[in-house]
Amino acid sequence: MANQTELAVSPREDTAKTPKQLRAEGVIPANIFGHGAESQKIQVEDLAFENLRRKHQATSMITLKIAGAKKTETVLIRHVQRHPISRKVLHIDFARVNLKDKITAKVPLHFEGVAPGVKMEGGVLLHLVEALEVECEAGDIVDFVAVDISHMEKIDDMLLAKDIKLPSGYILIADPEEPVVKITAPRAERAAEAAEAAATPVAAPVAEAKGESAGA
Repeated sequence: MANQTELAVSPREDTAKTPKQLRAEGVIPANIFGHGAESQKIQVEDLAFENLRRKHQATSMITLKIAGAKKTETVLIRHVQRHPISRKVLHIDFARVNLKDKITAKVPLHFEGVAPGVKMEGGVLLHLVEALEVECEAGDIVDFVAVDISHMEKIDDMLLAKDIKLPSGYILIADPEEPVVKITAPRAERAAEAAEAAATPVAAPVAEAKGESAGA
């Protein structure tokens, strides 16, 4: 069963204020939608949402406690709109969910253990993917999936999406052949290999004579 995070929000009833004015006051405009109910306008304190994001709980199921309402809303974050330059959050869409709903979500990966290819061979561990897209019941979504890297022994060892052990009931939606983590050679070694390859002379192509020779 997924852990649910609580987030306090308020109805967005003051239509006299524009979204820009709300954001200037440290408030993020947001909507709740889905499950056949009407969309509801709400607002979230910027600091409260930042705290949730900093604790890596933005992918978890969230219980919205709406000021003045007796009933809470169980939701997932479906879309976060950000400013293209400052990356400041401009708007949030929350989707209502039932614990048995089948959902798709990107679950963060936590890499655990020590790779011998790094410790013994001096390789560099590259995290190529930070989250995997999966399908599961909303009530089964986890905060992260653990990825054991302790068996990666050599330079160029790689784990693909299909190699990651998912919790029971999960279906991988991401490309199974997508590289997730890889051990690569140290930068100096890669630079030396590139320099050696560049210095290797390339034989000029030899034209093959066609037809009879001139002295024939």
